[in-house]
Amino acid sequence: MQLFHNYHHHKLYKMLHSDFGMFDFSIWIHVFARSLVAIFIPIFLLQMGFLIEEVLLYYIILHLTNIPLNFWAGWLTRKIGARKVIIIGVVFLILFFGTLYNLTMGNWWLLALMAVFASLYDAHYWVAHIFFFMKCSKKDDNVTTDASALSIVKQFAGILAPFFGALVLIFFTQKVLLGLSILILCLSFWPLFKIKDIDDKPKGKGKTIKEFFNNWETSKEYLFLALYSIHSSVESILWPIFIFMLFESLESVAALPIIISLSTIVFTYLTSHIDKKNRNTMIALGAVLISITWIFRMYTDSTIFYYFSVFLVAFFTILITLPLDSQMFENGEKKDALDTSMYRNVISMSSRVPLFIVLFVMVKVFEVGFIAAAISMFVLMLVNLLFRVKGVAVLKKSI
Repeated sequence: MQLFHNYHHHKLYKMLHSDFGMFDFSIWIHVFARSLVAIFIPIFLLQMGFLIEEVLLYYIILHLTNIPLNFWAGWLTRKIGARKVIIIGVVFLILFFGTLYNLTMGNWWLLALMAVFASLYDAHYWVAHIFFFMKCSKKDDNVTTDASALSIVKQFAGILAPFFGALVLIFFTQKVLLGLSILILCLSFWPLFKIKDIDDKPKGKGKTIKEFFNNWETSKEYLFLALYSIHSSVESILWPIFIFMLFESLESVAALPIIISLSTIVFTYLTSHIDKKNRNTMIALGAVLISITWIFRMYTDSTIFYYFSVFLVAFFTILITLPLDSQMFENGEKKDALDTSMYRNVISMSSRVPLFIVLFVMVKVFEVGFIAAAISMFVLMLVNLLFRVKGVAVLKKSI
């Protein structure tokens, strides 16, 4: 028992005294603070009296304004460094929480401002922190282990935060939860300043869009990401709304990220040592299994299956995100790490805009959204297979 304790004490000491460990610790604090509230945001809007169409309009504003802001965040990171841009992003998240704190029904301007703050947070934080991750990771040739560690850190925070968030909402108020989130967010700054040996300023001017997407291998990865993001937005935004409107309780929604996090942690660990040559196979398998799950969701009314499907989708998602992120980060180190982070967020957010616009004008929001998610995953699987055939053809031609 003492040996076990000493081993883990040594591991914890090493983690808190390494740059990558301190980066992970900062991410854990940040994700915990954000996850206290994140899953409940569309639910808060519905509870205030906003219609589902107005909630969708909020997400349209968020994603539309986010696209150009990613280029600004990339430029700013080159000027002042990723660490400062991450902090700027967190400040915008605090402003977002403050706006939500004061939001009332019918205050459309404040709702639009909240969407802009969310967009500013997303662009600054995600562009800078993914770039910083690539700089902290020392495994340039195979970052799967580090990528899985980052995922596990985020998901571990995702287990605890919704549970505590739901408890605060049950026994206190929404405003107490928002205040607690802001306080914890401020604590995420400390580990960033403990990172000593990483240069967080990118070198060079970066690449143009044409220079960055100059081969089919890079284009493939970002096309996969665009298709995956359609499913991801339906899973993370529309599915919780569906569950809330079906069961009419915060607890029913709070259970979703807990299930997702538990599944993700277990299966991320199990798949963290996948062979690089099997990555595309995993992506295709994950996509087709998610597509099938969406079809079952549309043709069943079983409460048990609704929650079990969340567990399944979390597992199938790992089959896509872990190999895809690993490929992107490895190629990004060869091209330009900051451009990789920036275009990753641009493509991810861009593919969601048409989805939310279509959902905004549709009457059957859930049916259309679920069909779109299923189709996007099926197309991802097909495109994956087509690119693999093309890759084999190019290889044979070169030989």
